[in-house]
Amino acid sequence: MGDWLLNAARQLNLQKATLDVLAASFNPPELNLYPLTFHASSLKQIIDSELLANGFETDFISEAHIDFQFPDASYYRRTIYCYPYMVDKEGRRYEAGRIIAEGLEPNFDAFNETNLNLKKRTLFDRIKSFFN
Repeated sequence: MGDWLLNAARQLNLQKATLDVLAASFNPPELNLYPLTFHASSLKQIIDSELLANGFETDFISEAHIDFQFPDASYYRRTIYCYPYMVDKEGRRYEAGRIIAEGLEPNFDAFNETNLNLKKRTLFDRIKSFFN
């Protein structure tokens, strides 16, 4: 998910973005690409299972967000700063602090249709991707 976010953000020349974890949606909306929203949708289930495992109701967390910063690409081409936080139903805020993530995949076009919907790729597209 990090490589998709990083490549899309770099193509859009973004410095910041936000993920609303409970809604599995990104701001700016241009980042609501299938691979990103698909993986983001599983995060709420992870939160819910952790809450239940620790004796809390699943509605205990009322907000969950991750703020992303993309530092200057000329110095930090593959770096993402992540600032996750949650707010409980009583208004208490929980922050993890800055998490630094690094992109691992080579640059790719996050908006290319053959990359976006892997289910619709033809056999020819899959073979061709091995040689590119």
